[in-house]
This record gives sequence, C-alpha cells and structure tokens, in this order.
Amino acid sequence: MTLDAMTRAEAEKLPSFEVSPVHQLGSYYLWTGFTDEDHAFFVRPTVQNELGCLADVYGIRDGVTRFIAREMFIREGEKLRLLEEA
Repeated sequence: MTLDAMTRAEAEKLPSFEVSPVHQLGSYYLWTGFTDEDHAFFVRPTVQNELGCLADVYGIRDGVTRFIAREMFIREGEKLRLLEEA
C-alpha cells in the first residue's frame, strides 16, 4: 500500500490514532475524531515525546489522497488531543 494509492477502506482498517499513547514513527493511523462519511483522515507521527506528538495529516475524499497539514497533538493522560482543541 502506497500513500497515493491508499483507499478509504484501507484507511479505515488502520489502528486508531486517538487510542494509543505511543505510536510507531512513520506508521499510519486513522484519525477517527475527524473522519466522517465524506472524508477519511489519517496521520503519520514524525516526532513524539512525553509532551505530545507532531504528525503529518492526510485526507481522502472522492478517492483522492492529499497532504493536509503538520499538526501538534498534546498528551492528556493516555490520549492525544489536537493542540488547537486544547
């Protein structure tokens, strides 16, 4: 599976990003908090530490995968939260 060829069905099979407090850098995770019936969002963590995680965010809509942004997620207990929502 390559990034450009990832389908929504493949993205939905990825492990949930919000559930795990520790992520494998470079692996893909479904961002369930923003995924809806029209869009599937997934992230690829690039850096993480005890404070949080910096991740590349991608979206799939109408079968097209696009890079959206690089976002910072902060740790709140065992979960991660988008910095802008904190």
